[in-house]
Amino acid sequence: MKKFIFILAIAVALLPAALYTLYKNGYVKDLPSLKRATLAKVNKIISLKSRISSYKKPSSEGLVTLYLKNGSAISGQLIDETKEGYTMLWQGGEVVFSLGEVERLVRGGKAVEDKEGLLFEVNIPVEWPYNNDTVIMLTNGIVMDAKVTDVSKESITVGYSLEEGGTIEQELDRAKIEYMLFEPVSDDNSRRQKANLEKLFPKMEFYKVGNFTIVTDSYITWVKEYKSTLRQAYTDVYLTFFELFKDRKPRYQNFVVIFDDYRTFAEYAIADGVPAWAVLGYFRPDDKILYLFNSLGERYTDYLLEIWLGSKTRQIDRWADDMKEQYKGRYEKTIDGMAKDVKDRFWRYHNIIKGELRRQTMSTLRHEFTHELFNNWGLQNIIVSRVTGDRQRLIDKKKDFLETDDAAKKREIFIDLINMRSRQKLPEMEAANSWLAEGVATFSETDPPGSQNDRWLYVFQKMVREDAVYPLEYLTVYKIGSFPGVYRDAMLNAYAQSWAFVTFLMNRYPKEFMEYQRRLSEDSAKGQEDIKWLLEALGKELKPLEKEFVKYMDRYEDLEDPFAARYERMLNIFNEFRM
Repeated sequence: MKKFIFILAIAVALLPAALYTLYKNGYVKDLPSLKRATLAKVNKIISLKSRISSYKKPSSEGLVTLYLKNGSAISGQLIDETKEGYTMLWQGGEVVFSLGEVERLVRGGKAVEDKEGLLFEVNIPVEWPYNNDTVIMLTNGIVMDAKVTDVSKESITVGYSLEEGGTIEQELDRAKIEYMLFEPVSDDNSRRQKANLEKLFPKMEFYKVGNFTIVTDSYITWVKEYKSTLRQAYTDVYLTFFELFKDRKPRYQNFVVIFDDYRTFAEYAIADGVPAWAVLGYFRPDDKILYLFNSLGERYTDYLLEIWLGSKTRQIDRWADDMKEQYKGRYEKTIDGMAKDVKDRFWRYHNIIKGELRRQTMSTLRHEFTHELFNNWGLQNIIVSRVTGDRQRLIDKKKDFLETDDAAKKREIFIDLINMRSRQKLPEMEAANSWLAEGVATFSETDPPGSQNDRWLYVFQKMVREDAVYPLEYLTVYKIGSFPGVYRDAMLNAYAQSWAFVTFLMNRYPKEFMEYQRRLSEDSAKGQEDIKWLLEALGKELKPLEKEFVKYMDRYEDLEDPFAARYERMLNIFNEFRM
């Protein structure tokens, strides 16, 4: 028996598949699924196996049997029963089952036999094998299982808990940190969310990386880039705003749905009431899901290739063939060389466009993921819309809308979706200020956060030239969504000024700005209290603060119109023809 116990310990610690082999061959009975237990619980069960030979089945007195939704059953003594779930004494140890896992509970009666007992799931790895809820991946490949206790611009401090009590601390150069990983949230809500997404997007794959799950139909090369971007964005946001995050934990698993095809994204966005033609991505707090379109997905990439290269290079090849025929084989190498030179220029043009689309996709991903993180950690509550009634009916309607190809039926379902949303009730105005939410998100678009963001800097500088900078009282009016109800140019200006103002506060008054955000996350500002709290945190009067803000932004060098600069860059490629 001791030999089997030793083998079991190694198998659970190193390879769940080996444990399954033992189970199949009858060496291990009633072992709970690894999916139902944390690493600590599994290790506890291993240690209890040394008493397996003396274990006796519970008597009918005080006996309860839990029948689980996965078809398993377990008999034991009920230790605790709460609204979250049940704690049972089983084989000398405590095992916890959440309420969402349990089909029914039967008190008394006969204990279930081995053949009726727990069903073991094959090859399910331990989800989070670390002691801390955050771990640090260093550039040299070392994983540091330690708690971050302090952060500065150059370094972070981590602490290790000692078994005999107390802690030791170590300082790490931030340049040596590759990224951080955050413990996943595996509660009933997250499982339900995953099930809903599987229903809506049956052809998409799920990729779980700590506290975020990517849902996409993109190729694996894109998935690797999504993972890298999201890992880095999570790390950057957490460390940049550490004073806000350090005493909190994520409330749910972050789901990120990335469509490889624009049409599918557009249809789903429209079903959500979002103008797909105006955005690359959006985060819905009510759903707690981020939706994004990969602007370099397979279909759109093929479209770009055809537009900028396919038709044009075929035309150039026809021109070259006509020239060679005209000169009866003379100058063939010269003509081929000229044709290649022209086609190379189109390739350069095409690659510039692809590079810009890639940057735009990834900056949008960072922007929207920042919204999701601040919402998840309870720091901001940006409310866009809310649908009353049966949420499951809404999901079913969306599924029908996406799956049908019948235009008439699609129109009918779309009208029904619109009507469902038209009955929504706006919540109390307790959400974070739009300028704060969008300012923090635009601040975090760049890698690293706070780098010069030319897109928004140019718009803000244009506002200054046109004497169109908003008074802060106006900027703080919006508290729901992304500046709803204003025309496009005014919305862009609001985004630009939000980025500029957050950049100013993060650089001039970082500690005071963090304290202001903390207060907003813990209390609901009424009326104009939010701007009053900001002035109190900064120790400033309104008008002097506005002047200081505009003066601070004057330190940036004036930018060209990015659209004009891009046009000139493209034009220069073809101006090289003119000798």
